[in-house]
Amino acid sequence: MSGGKITTKKDCKECPAICCKNLALTIGRPENRQELEDLKWQLHFDTVKVFISNRRWHQLIEGKCMYLSEDNKCIIYDRRPDKCRKHNPPNCEFFGKFYDIMLSTPEELEDYWKSKKIRKKKV
Repeated sequence: MSGGKITTKKDCKECPAICCKNLALTIGRPENRQELEDLKWQLHFDTVKVFISNRRWHQLIEGKCMYLSEDNKCIIYDRRPDKCRKHNPPNCEFFGKFYDIMLSTPEELEDYWKSKKIRKKKV
């Protein structure tokens, strides 16, 4: 992501709190048609996307943390959850593309699924 970039407090101060506006959950890769259809259904919602990073599948839910102020500051910073404390640069969204593949629609997911199944059959 950052190519080994050294981060500073200034970098964090300039950040628009991207990680506090999107919730990324690790999910399993769909293994059968029913799991694929369930995931395609979730992509009908405009706040949901699926991305693949390092061969790991994730569901991205767009929104905003209820504890994020208008100026992108955490109002519970001193008692923020461990998950928030562990999310540190340079492995964050602010420093570049955090995914290998982003799927935003049911059709994109279907096309990706078909392309991967075709490749498996040829190997």
